[in-house]
Amino acid sequence: MNPIRTRTRGRHRGATPAELRAAHAEDVRIIDALRGTVADLMTQLDQAGIDFSGALEDLRVARAELAQAEQAVTDRDRRIADLERRIEVGVRAAHVIADTQPCQVLDDRFEHGPVRRLGASPLADTVEIPRPDAA
Repeated sequence: MNPIRTRTRGRHRGATPAELRAAHAEDVRIIDALRGTVADLMTQLDQAGIDFSGALEDLRVARAELAQAEQAVTDRDRRIADLERRIEVGVRAAHVIADTQPCQVLDDRFEHGPVRRLGASPLADTVEIPRPDAA
């Protein structure tokens, strides 16, 4: 056996050290570029998180405003119904008063329009009660 032949067979036939250094340098450049990309993506993720939390806050505020508006509409409807009921009661009461308590009106004796006689009022007492302090 030839000793040179043995050496060539045992020698590693892969890339040379210069090729390995070049491949390593290329891998380092790729890793640095990927680190930059990861940093950009993390910045974008943080900004998206801020935008999302702002949108959630806007949604919460909009829901609160909607609830206030719904409450205002409900209160307004309740107030309208109450006023309509009061109008109906007032109209009925006016008719009842007009029908049950007619009063005489004196037109020709006063300058400022009609005046009702005190004795014509249903609440007027026709019996005079003497006052104790009258002299």
